[in-house]
Amino acid sequence: MTTLTLTSADVEALADADGMRAAMAAAHRALHSRSAVQPTPHPLPASADRAADAPTVVPMAAISDELGIFAIKVLADAPRNRSLGLPAQRSTVALFDAATAECVALIDGRALTRLRTAAVTALATDLLAPPSSDVVALIGAGPLAAEHGRALMRVRPFTEMRIWSRSGPRAEACAEQLRSGGIPAIATESRGDALDGAGVVCTLTPAQEPFLARRMLGEDVLVNAIGSPPRPGFSEVCADVFAQAHAVVVDDIAVALAESGNVRGACEAGALDPARLQPLGNVVAASDGGRGGLTVFNSVGLGVQDLYAARLLCERARAVGAGTMVAIRS
Repeated sequence: MTTLTLTSADVEALADADGMRAAMAAAHRALHSRSAVQPTPHPLPASADRAADAPTVVPMAAISDELGIFAIKVLADAPRNRSLGLPAQRSTVALFDAATAECVALIDGRALTRLRTAAVTALATDLLAPPSSDVVALIGAGPLAAEHGRALMRVRPFTEMRIWSRSGPRAEACAEQLRSGGIPAIATESRGDALDGAGVVCTLTPAQEPFLARRMLGEDVLVNAIGSPPRPGFSEVCADVFAQAHAVVVDDIAVALAESGNVRGACEAGALDPARLQPLGNVVAASDGGRGGLTVFNSVGLGVQDLYAARLLCERARAVGAGTMVAIRS
């Protein structure tokens, strides 16, 4: 049997925001109905270094009885790579036939992860954002921020996309990239300028210390906390945001409690009772997030999201003859 291999360039050509968002909705409905299951990942230290930013390897797995497939993503998270001009994360997704255990596909995880992450945020925003929201603040200006700008515009006709980064040139470059695609994006001089009056706020940074406090936000606002890698030592959102939120939605409760620095920090500070956490699958199944007031959506990424994203890409690739078929077993 041959195995389909897809590069990140292949993934970019095959994926679209609407299709990926629909796949993520299906993934979370499957989690809700238990037709798909996933273990909570257990990060493996990649060296003897135990510092908060030491490199780790995170195996992320999921299986779908309904689809008859399982997937494993191996994620290498190395925050110090940024200082070397290298990607902080590298990953590969392997998709298998559950009945035969044959490897159906090998997919580079860079574009897949970025696209499915933005799609999940767009899905949550569609369900949770206040109806009157017309301004988005993107805190961060990397590729994930630009992807979020594109994905969010597919679910709501936002009138302004504000981008702030500690690097002004990067913020302007991100805004220009979005403007070239017809999105009304601007770079702001300060974080406060970006947040002022925003109905949707997306944190998309690798911050180790929380910076987004309740006093910076309006009354009716959705905070999408996305940027922190899957490790407790990184956090973007202050505990008082969780304390005063009328709803806290996470991609998965067990994974959030194990891997999210935002959620764990708020719980340890006594600002968040874990019993208040709602899984996104419940919201998707109900098709109503109960909008209004301050809402937080916190995401660290799931194996089941990778599985459904990989399935979508494989279907698209087979339909158009994309990718490369390789015989990895004789």
